Amino acid sequence: MRVDICSREDYTTQAALFEAFAQVGAYPEDDFEMEVPLPTGFMRFRVGTEILTVFSDAWNVDLEGSDEVVKRVLAAMA
Repeated sequence: MRVDICSREDYTTQAALFEAFAQVGAYPEDDFEMEVPLPTGFMRFRVGTEILTVFSDAWNVDLEGSDEVVKRVLAAMA
C-alpha cells in the first residue's frame, strides 16, 4: 500500500509521522537522524519483520509498506 502523507513543507505532519512510527515501534533501518524536515530521498524503517519506505522529494512525502502496517501508522497519526 502506498499513501501520500503530506506536502514537503508540512513539517507538522512530518513530525506526526515520526510520532506515529514511535507508537507502532518503527525504527530506521539505516543510521540517520529522524529530523524534520525530512531529507530528500528514500528512508527505510522496520516494524518487526515488515519494511516501511518513506520517500520525500521536492513536493511530497509518501509512505509505502504492507497494508496492515501502513494502516496502523495512519491510525496513529489520526
